[in-house]
Amino acid sequence: MKANRLENRNCWGILSGIEIGFFNMYDTSYDIVSNSNKERIMDYDFLKRYEGNPIVSADKLKGIPGGCNSVFNSSVVRVGNGFKGIFRVEERSGLQSLRVAESEDGINFRVLPDRILQPETEEQKIYEEAIYDPRISKIDDSYFVCFAAESKYGCQVGLAETKDFKKFKRYGCIAETENRNLVLFPEKINGKYYRLDRPFQGRNGNIWLNESPDLVHWGMPRCIMESRNFYWDRGKIGAGAPPIRTDEGWLTIYHGTTPLCNGLIYRLGVALLDLEKPWIVKHRAKAYILSPSEYYERVGDCPNVCFVNSAIPFFDKNELWIYYGAADQCLCLAKCKISELIEFCKTC
Repeated sequence: MKANRLENRNCWGILSGIEIGFFNMYDTSYDIVSNSNKERIMDYDFLKRYEGNPIVSADKLKGIPGGCNSVFNSSVVRVGNGFKGIFRVEERSGLQSLRVAESEDGINFRVLPDRILQPETEEQKIYEEAIYDPRISKIDDSYFVCFAAESKYGCQVGLAETKDFKKFKRYGCIAETENRNLVLFPEKINGKYYRLDRPFQGRNGNIWLNESPDLVHWGMPRCIMESRNFYWDRGKIGAGAPPIRTDEGWLTIYHGTTPLCNGLIYRLGVALLDLEKPWIVKHRAKAYILSPSEYYERVGDCPNVCFVNSAIPFFDKNELWIYYGAADQCLCLAKCKISELIEFCKTC
């Protein structure tokens, strides 16, 4: 919806720290990276929205039990030759639910009608009154689903495991209250599981790292990323998609907020963590990679929001698919070259 774009179409080019002039961000004749003499020209529009966005919205879920007010902040993974997802569906009653979704191409999804991970035991009914914002990490041959679990005591994080997206083993809540945005690393590091999460203190929230021998008992908390004064992520920040292993480090896409007088803007940023010592942040881009500008990102139940829950790498094509919720209303897709995102993280 090009008519609705609100962002500035031009920016200053940077060459070895020196302004070199005014260029059009949408001029595809520019290479994003030039290695000669370590000179780089950064194009801030290298992340491309899928032209058919939003890929999932409430009007595509007509007839689903409970009705659908919105579908957003959902997670997608590759399974075999296709894709599976766990979608956050807000029903017309206002209640939150999680539903399994299936797709052959990662764009056209069929959302199954049954609610999953509904509280059954007395303990689950106490601590998991509302579950939402799922993230899926594949570890070995299992898929682990992290989700926010809210109750009268505050927000915790629940964990479940599945192999077929039909039967789920529940681990219960694995974080204390006032915590959310939990993602698992997709493999053990030096024999331990690691996770990122976001304990919440008042209006502030930073990204922390914890480790575990068994996914149940967690400890050694370290704050590894903080909000930055005067930058776009000067408000609360939180982990988004599960980290992706690359030769340069764990590629980590997160969300950050910009507090303004009329509310928050949710944007996406990128960082690289050390492969063996993930508490070390090797690089963190100063600039955001995606900010609300399209109509469906600007207007919705919670306006001005881009919120990431999953990112799927296609290493054979050097391509990354980023799934993000828009304005707490719909699910969208953006794509980029993995190498360009890493270069952006290291240099911008």
